[in-house]
Amino acid sequence: MSWKTIHKEATVADLHTHPAIKATILGSDLNSSKRGPLLKFFERKFWPFSNRVTFPKINEGGVDILLSTAYTLEQGWIDDISLIRWLFWLFPSVRKRVVDPTYFDATNQMLDEMERHMDIYNTHKDTVRKAILADSVTRLNEGLDNGHLCVVHSVEGAHCLNGSESGRTLEDEIMSSPEAIEEELLNNLEHFFNRGVAYLTLAHFYPNHVAHPVFPYPDYAMKHMNWKKAMGNWDMNEGLTPTGEKIVEKMLDLGMLIDIVHCTPKARTRIMEIAKHHKKKNCIIASHTGAFEINRDPYNLTDKEIKWIADNGGVIGVIFMNYWLSPIDSDFGLKHIEQTMNHMVNVGGIDVVGIGTDYDGFTDPPDEIVDISELPRLTKYLSALGYTENQLKGILGGNALRVLKSGWGKK
Repeated sequence: MSWKTIHKEATVADLHTHPAIKATILGSDLNSSKRGPLLKFFERKFWPFSNRVTFPKINEGGVDILLSTAYTLEQGWIDDISLIRWLFWLFPSVRKRVVDPTYFDATNQMLDEMERHMDIYNTHKDTVRKAILADSVTRLNEGLDNGHLCVVHSVEGAHCLNGSESGRTLEDEIMSSPEAIEEELLNNLEHFFNRGVAYLTLAHFYPNHVAHPVFPYPDYAMKHMNWKKAMGNWDMNEGLTPTGEKIVEKMLDLGMLIDIVHCTPKARTRIMEIAKHHKKKNCIIASHTGAFEINRDPYNLTDKEIKWIADNGGVIGVIFMNYWLSPIDSDFGLKHIEQTMNHMVNVGGIDVVGIGTDYDGFTDPPDEIVDISELPRLTKYLSALGYTENQLKGILGGNALRVLKSGWGKK
């Protein structure tokens, strides 16, 4: 069978994308198909205003399941990076949308914005297939059976649970009792589950009430930040907070997938320990990451962690960003993606590997595969290296779909 046929027949799923960020913060048109020479040039560079996930590109890439991940900008970004402060000064309307609301409210607004763009897409004259909000396993199955594009909500960073009690920074905790903060976080978690959010990434760039993150900034971002102030925010000896342990237990009880990406190794270990003793299985994922043995950055998963996720029925989305995939700086990265996937297959088996591009997350993808329309290039590349039809269909989305069906508790 040709690679084109395999890609067409596969259920293609991307576990981690950020079209809602670009739509909310930058006002991007997710229904635009414009790709002039200037835009094409910038797509091959690190260009934060590029749109790598639009509905025309999703269709061109043959994607069937899109995990649209909402992420609300953490206060630390604004405090540490002067460029972002200038942007908010120049565009007060963006600040009003992104900074002024609580994290919880801003995240809900981002989910609303993604759904609004879906409604526009479904009424567009050039729409080739309907997009549905797959807010449960039932809706996901129905959508796939009818040939629809299934958009599934996810949320990155447990700071997005913070409402009026929790504040925007950990220092704000002194304004509320720990009990009030914990109750708010648990209630807001359940709200997101009921709204159809399939997974929550517990950590992101800055410490929150739930988990501590690994150091997040790539080298190219350093020149834009308040380095001395920023360095005090990360402690690799920290893991889950006591409230974080309750959040993990609540997610397991609900059947909300737990994404361990961005967490410190200590936090990841504790999450696995809690999950090991819970009746709920197939619920731990890593939505967008690499392999520590290939690039020894604590952001990436060790072999022990890869094997644990595999043995417990989870899935790992390989990130499309050279910085995390390879210790050697390079514009080209299909080979790094394949090397990471091959390593994970050797450690955990073929069923653990998926795709988590992180497109539109202000990342710098490999030049050979710069947006979601170019996913068929990965299929072609892997096919030429000898991956079988069944292996390709699993990596492209079958493994992610298995976890969504078995681990996601919103039936």
